[in-house]
Amino acid sequence: MEFSRVDRLQSQIIKEISDIVANELRDTPPAMITFTRAEISRDLKYAKVYFSVLGKDDDMTPSFEFLKRHAGVIRHMVGKRMRIRFTPEITFHFDTSTAHVMRINEILEQIKRDEKKP
Repeated sequence: MEFSRVDRLQSQIIKEISDIVANELRDTPPAMITFTRAEISRDLKYAKVYFSVLGKDDDMTPSFEFLKRHAGVIRHMVGKRMRIRFTPEITFHFDTSTAHVMRINEILEQIKRDEKKP
């Protein structure tokens, strides 16, 4: 299976943003942020970057605000690192898929416990 240019850029942008947030910004994030995936438009002008937060649910909003506040700086640094003609406009979105996976696992565990009961 061959990857397209957009697929390669999506993978690379996650790596670069992760490194920038962890090592390059002057501020430190309010919680441990994990970038899960990126969706870049075909014209390479827009990038939706999804993230999750390790820890309490209360850390989600401050982390989102942190990323929104630093979006311009992050975009600038990504552009310098990736050396692409047009750096996409980056928007951050909370990834709820990990919460869904955890909820499904809880339901499956409950079903197993219920089946074991006589």
